[in-house]
Amino acid sequence: MAGYSPFRDRRLWILLTVLSLAGYWFCSRLVFSLSPSLSHRIFVLNRSGRQPRKGDYVIFPFASPLFENGKRQRIIKEVTCAAGETLSVDTENRFFYCNGKYVGTAKLITLKGASLPMFVFNGEIPVGKLFVSGSHKDSFDSRYWGFLDQRRVEAIATPLL
Repeated sequence: MAGYSPFRDRRLWILLTVLSLAGYWFCSRLVFSLSPSLSHRIFVLNRSGRQPRKGDYVIFPFASPLFENGKRQRIIKEVTCAAGETLSVDTENRFFYCNGKYVGTAKLITLKGASLPMFVFNGEIPVGKLFVSGSHKDSFDSRYWGFLDQRRVEAIATPLL
């Protein structure tokens, strides 16, 4: 009787194949964020087409001359006010509220000293639009550039860590 050889063990090859496919599937859905604008670092993407809701994190392409020299990139932000909810802005204090609940303050200038625009809107958020923000005070988000069109959302990102 010959000795055991793992190269001839069919069950081992099946297990390795299944683990490889599962690893590929899982890793293709992971996103890592190093941005200080979020309190989470690792996200799992959901591309099922489900409509984003308040509290969801969304990933979308973004470009602005005030952000990374206008270079287009994918960013993640949290939906802090969704279609049908009431967004109000106290322009004097630069405070933003969703349904009367405070969601953030707009800054006057960037960390590099450039002037920041402030998005001003008071009323019900239109269908197909989202107000998104980061959890850090220096996050560049809807407070400055306005609503995110829901059609631009590539995936919903669920935080792991």
